Amino acid sequence: MLTRLNRKFFYRNILISLLSIYSQIAVADTAKLTEQKILFFGADDRVAIENNENWPWHAVGQLETASGHLCTATLIAPNLALTAGHCLLRPPGKIDPAISLRFISHQQQWQYPINQLETLVDINLSKKLRASGNGWTVPPAAAKEDFALVVLHNTERSPLKPLPLWQGSIAELNLALARAKHRITQAGYPADHINSLYSHPACLVTGWAQQGIITHQCDTLPGDSGSPLLLRDKDNWWLVAIQSSAPAAKDRALADNQALAVTAIRDKLKTLSNPSN
Repeated sequence: MLTRLNRKFFYRNILISLLSIYSQIAVADTAKLTEQKILFFGADDRVAIENNENWPWHAVGQLETASGHLCTATLIAPNLALTAGHCLLRPPGKIDPAISLRFISHQQQWQYPINQLETLVDINLSKKLRASGNGWTVPPAAAKEDFALVVLHNTERSPLKPLPLWQGSIAELNLALARAKHRITQAGYPADHINSLYSHPACLVTGWAQQGIITHQCDTLPGDSGSPLLLRDKDNWWLVAIQSSAPAAKDRALADNQALAVTAIRDKLKTLSNPSN
């Protein structure tokens, strides 16, 4: 049995241990918030989309793969969604098939979960990606190939309206961006709000890293990979690019986020969705 004195030291040691644990958690949370602030270009400018049942927001869905990986995908046809290619591959180079694509989250519930899916991704992309733990980094050589499609089955009764892909040339896209003062809108399901659609409205396009790769300062986190960059031009919404990669917090000062422009992949999407043609 514990004596009164021993009980005193026993409970004191428990208290010290608990305080140490809480202190470590607080330090970890602070470090995480600091890193997130760096990733967000100094401030979190995202907003929750409250009316995500409305278009164009209802066309943006959360994609889950067999390994449990979460990304964002956008409906571009009644039965076709566009996302980043690295979302559907896992190291060392295997397809990580889509098992669920869900749209319109409300009070932690999904109104349109779709589970009958087909994954279309070029396995050769994995040879250009760089493995990083259970995921990937996207080197410049892989950036222009970082796309994939998901075919949705049994969507005949779906009320979801797809988002149109930008149909103009690169020159026309640059003119449209100039009219918009190089401001676009990003929307996705980030890791810190996995059941809510968040958007960074009017985020800045800073240029082109290489042909077909847009650099931008939209606030994104894991989970936003594959998310759409939207341009509103002449009262129309257009999907102009998909989120591909972001530097680590320690490298934020060296680079902006990168997105794959639709102008670089429109023909490739047709080939991927119709391989026999």
